[in-house]
Amino acid sequence: MALIVVSHTIWRGELPDAVGTHWSTPGPADRSTPTATFFASWCSVSAVATVLGATVAIAFRNAKLVTSIALLISGGLSGIAAAQWLISTGLTLQAGDARRAVLGAWILVHLAAWSYGVIPMLIWPRPQRDG
Repeated sequence: MALIVVSHTIWRGELPDAVGTHWSTPGPADRSTPTATFFASWCSVSAVATVLGATVAIAFRNAKLVTSIALLISGGLSGIAAAQWLISTGLTLQAGDARRAVLGAWILVHLAAWSYGVIPMLIWPRPQRDG
């Protein structure tokens, strides 16, 4: 969520009215979304995923599998949210217009963003075993 908020703050003066958000072909975007709606949507997804993942991890602290899965999924959703915002908005800014933004190989970064969930899963402290 921090990446979404920070980039929005940095880009604030440059943000267009709409962002390219859907590509059916390798060419330009075939659908756009109002920037404010797009920002709010992905920021909300990231915030909810973060809160739910942390809540489950804390509530089930001693259940390693449950905690790991919750952190993997919530981190993955947060990664997708950040990638969707950064890629779509960045490409639109670069193209100068939502309908001229071309996704190209950036789809691979979007797909790889799911792996972001591995980070919180690996760094979450595990319960100490006695003995």
